[in-house]
Amino acid sequence: MRALLGTAALSLAFVAAPALAQEAGATRAAASDSADAAAEDIIVTGSQIARTGFDTPTPVTVVSVADFERVAAPNIADALNQMPALKPSITPAATTNLSKLAGANYLDLRGLGYLRTLTLIDGKRYVPSSPEGVVNVNIIPQAVIGSVEVVTGGASAAYGSDAVAGVVNFRLDHKLDGVRGSAQYGLSDFGDHKNYLGSIAYGTKFGDGRGHLLLGAEIAENKGIKRVSRRPWSNHSVINNPAYTLTNNEPAYILVDDARLSESAYGGVINSVAGGNPAGLIGTEFLAGGQTRRFDYGTLQAGGTQNGGTGVAATGDLVLEQPYKRWAAFGATEFEFSPHATAYGSFSYGQSKLRGDSIIGNDQITIQADNVFIPASVRSILNANPGVTSFTMGRTLNDYGRGYFDQKAWSWQAIAGLRGDIAGSWSYDLSYAYGKSRNKTVFAGTRITQAWRDAVDAIDNPNTPGVVDPICRSTLTNPNNGCIPLNLFGPIAPGEQAAAIAKILAPSLRDWHQVQQSADLIVRGELLQLPAGPLAVAGGVHWRKFTTDVRSDPLSASRTPTGGTYLRVGNTLPFKGEETVKEAFGEVLAPIFVDSRFGKRLELDLAGRITDYKTSGQVETWKVGVNYEVNDVVRLRATRSRDIRAPNLQELFAKGQTLVFTVSDRARQVPNLNGVVGPDNYTATTTSGGNPGLKPEKADTFTAGLVLSPAPRMRISLDYYNIKINGAISTLGTGAILDQCFNGNNALCSLISRESSTNGLSPGRITNILLAPANIQGIKTQGVDFEAAYSFPFANGTLGIRQLATYVDQLDLIGSQGEITELAGTTAQVAIDGPSGTSRIRTSTILDFSNDAFRVSATGRYVSGGRVTRDIDSDKPLVPISDPIRVKGRFYLDLGAEVTLFRPGEDGRVALFGSVLNAFNKMPPITGYDEYAAPRQLFDVIGRQFTAGVRFNF
Repeated sequence: MRALLGTAALSLAFVAAPALAQEAGATRAAASDSADAAAEDIIVTGSQIARTGFDTPTPVTVVSVADFERVAAPNIADALNQMPALKPSITPAATTNLSKLAGANYLDLRGLGYLRTLTLIDGKRYVPSSPEGVVNVNIIPQAVIGSVEVVTGGASAAYGSDAVAGVVNFRLDHKLDGVRGSAQYGLSDFGDHKNYLGSIAYGTKFGDGRGHLLLGAEIAENKGIKRVSRRPWSNHSVINNPAYTLTNNEPAYILVDDARLSESAYGGVINSVAGGNPAGLIGTEFLAGGQTRRFDYGTLQAGGTQNGGTGVAATGDLVLEQPYKRWAAFGATEFEFSPHATAYGSFSYGQSKLRGDSIIGNDQITIQADNVFIPASVRSILNANPGVTSFTMGRTLNDYGRGYFDQKAWSWQAIAGLRGDIAGSWSYDLSYAYGKSRNKTVFAGTRITQAWRDAVDAIDNPNTPGVVDPICRSTLTNPNNGCIPLNLFGPIAPGEQAAAIAKILAPSLRDWHQVQQSADLIVRGELLQLPAGPLAVAGGVHWRKFTTDVRSDPLSASRTPTGGTYLRVGNTLPFKGEETVKEAFGEVLAPIFVDSRFGKRLELDLAGRITDYKTSGQVETWKVGVNYEVNDVVRLRATRSRDIRAPNLQELFAKGQTLVFTVSDRARQVPNLNGVVGPDNYTATTTSGGNPGLKPEKADTFTAGLVLSPAPRMRISLDYYNIKINGAISTLGTGAILDQCFNGNNALCSLISRESSTNGLSPGRITNILLAPANIQGIKTQGVDFEAAYSFPFANGTLGIRQLATYVDQLDLIGSQGEITELAGTTAQVAIDGPSGTSRIRTSTILDFSNDAFRVSATGRYVSGGRVTRDIDSDKPLVPISDPIRVKGRFYLDLGAEVTLFRPGEDGRVALFGSVLNAFNKMPPITGYDEYAAPRQLFDVIGRQFTAGVRFNF
């Protein structure tokens, strides 16, 4: 603490004229009707120094209003995710089976995970949307945004924790004078993904120009895509290869065009029998009305999977995009009382609603031989074979117990501040922010495990002989248990057995409450004049307190006497957590020489920050930046920094939540009909929890770049980046835990709970996998970013060209035992909410022509493919685990046009616009890996999208 106070004093002693990131001057973003959008100098603050993105020591890319309008997406995140440095891994189409992220948009720089990208609004932290401390960008009205700055390098010294991969800073248009807005509607080529957006902003001066008022509001809705089966590629997926053995060169999985489960049917199928094996029993499929038929095992049946036939579809029943509605409002005002005091304040509010289907599930149900609902054709076989005591039926729960989640979230934040001049170049900025957020998720229609088992175990009531009178077996010993027998033989039509189904379902509640307070003091000025210019320094202090209160319902929060859960999913355990952060930081910009024989200018940028966390102790971050302008054409820049990410409250204090995932269990090798064995595929539960012993991650970042200005209105930059994270906080996914346990990692095997045996085979099926975070991982990534912009007069207007590209040479996860998972150039989704496979090459080429009457644009985007997975079989390390081994990339073409209808006033306009995204309707590469048919975190899974609307400003 003494060191922290010392640094605070030093920070206030060395104060700079160049504004810190939080205090930059107004952004001069390219307006949508600006003919010079590609060439304007846009003031940004990526390195705490106000200058253009091409001039900063740390690489910065600016996304303007024109870029948002060109994409015409229903959410600003859709436009940002077209940037090659950002990975669209946390979007409504990429996280449908993870309720904590579904329907939201979080930003993910470098593919390092959304937790390592810091999102700011006007350079200040916004109240987090969850206990993880991240911000859902859905809460920002597009109409009030002036530009977005993307800092693609470690920036913890400038901004604090979480800026390991970089910073995305939304700059609001506090200079807006008049009204600006838009209304649009869009849908996909398949008639779904229907969406609309209405956004409006108003800005005006008052008090003889000394005050300004900014107001904005937005409403949007996306109907989503209910099922993957709405796409022609939906059921292409991998299945277990029946030709695979430990001694041949066959891959473990192969891609087929109609992947299905061979041990589960929509109305049930008999998979095994206890007490005998009478002919005609195994392979009986149950249909509606007590009818049966022989189950069609299709082809290539092995390990619970098959191609074709009548089994449950492997992917078609999944949700492709969750629907959501959202509202947002913003208001800000400022007034200059004197050059020494300008008071300012703002208030923002955002709300969203989501109601979407939960994840699918398939059960292996033990049916006793005296079950009253067994159809007559099967009953006759059982009567002829009295030694049979029970059989196992595989059945989906889509028609009676899948459930859905109903989510309502809101957040608000108020900021009050005072800024002004002190004397000479000295100035200050003092602010305080208070905000709250809530996310209430109800997992509706969740199955109560024991009640379901009781209801399924139905018999003919022995107390009413001669009459078929179904009763739950448990009711004989507990007459008041209220159990209603449930008939699962055959699909259940809507409305059927409503009373019985209602008895086995219950809601599960997860309710997040967050509160954040923060205060900032920043002082800046020129310390002294050096031969090459002023020595500019900046410093300040920051205080932040963040609390979370996670609530649940009594049933979800309870546990059985053996530690199990009562409900199929949900089961959140309540917890509370608090984090208090105290920081002091400073920055020095030192000009070394100017107009010398060594070059035009050399600057040294130094920054440091000491942070004290109540939960995890004190950490130090720093940055050294060099900016070397050789001449008017060539500029060199480099940075070296130490960055950190502190563990969030969810990682520290979470008590547990139960979810369901599909596992491929190689420890259980089960035979197909032909006797060929393969991994057993089924659903199992996972329980997640926190770890209070976590420490902050530490990252070392190096960037080096070349900036060229070969002609007026032309800029070119090429930057190399290298990031190494030690002690990365990670929760291994179910697949990784299973694979590493199978390969001999006993520590991970301890996280897996199993039955002693299942269907006579040992080891038994998994009942639960424990997921808990730890500082067990290292992450290394390196690559190159390229950006170029050029605009020139053409015909009767202006033609602009912009090129963005990223090449990822390395993205490696390093495990606790030194094992390396290579993610660069792969498409596998190792984890929904963490680093996963990433394309080596992502590019975006933008051509834009505009004049006073109209505007047209074309954007070509390329996303490279790669290996389907880096998983290996320890017994066959040289043999790929899946076929195909690689998939090709995709090129997407986006088209946009705008026609001005009339101009109300000199600077006003009313225009019609339209856009077509993915104009060639390119389908994603089909890998079938990671449960979904396509790698949704990398490629477009929606298809061609049409949008039309009207824009106006006056």
